[in-house]
Amino acid sequence: MSFLDAFFEEQTAQTRSDKIYDDALRVFNTAALQNDTYDAALAAKVRGGADCDRIPGGTGRFGHDASNPIPVNGPFGEWTYLSRLRIRATGSMVFFHKTRSFGAVDEFEVVNVSGRFAARLYFAPYHPRLSRLYPEQFTLEREAVFPRGITSICPDFPKGLHKLIKKEADQRLGVDVVEKESDRINVAQAQESLSRLRKYGGLPGKEVQQP
Repeated sequence: MSFLDAFFEEQTAQTRSDKIYDDALRVFNTAALQNDTYDAALAAKVRGGADCDRIPGGTGRFGHDASNPIPVNGPFGEWTYLSRLRIRATGSMVFFHKTRSFGAVDEFEVVNVSGRFAARLYFAPYHPRLSRLYPEQFTLEREAVFPRGITSICPDFPKGLHKLIKKEADQRLGVDVVEKESDRINVAQAQESLSRLRKYGGLPGKEVQQP
């Protein structure tokens, strides 16, 4: 193979790689494309939900209380929304896993990289798109770039989360991308914060932040 052949082969490989990542990013941020990935039953439930930013009749603090969950388009929507979420006071990203579902509500735990912040957030997954609103204490980035958590249980959260994120990304996007900070979480501190959070007895709307 000549130098020019090798050069153009390398350029072609890079172009294909760029396209894969560009396609993945587009899916990561497009509700309609995400909804197309669901099986028929789930897709029907998601597309048949109310197109809204807030659940009609919701009571309590938006996102923090199970009675006022964040409307999103299924598990893909939860994954995207939480991967855009940051703590307003510090600008910190949050890392997450799903803890349980009850009725039409999903519960997630979130922590930051220092492990000093922990919270629960609640989602209503049967809606056609993401809410444009965000809970008190948080803000949303314009788009998701790298996934920061999973839509299933991480048994020893956040230990092992980095590997599980790559696995879900490969399943959903066809690329095992991951937010690199997820491998730098202070696991011991995060688990201490989560332990304190859980001592509230499962009541919604409780957060802890270590000094």
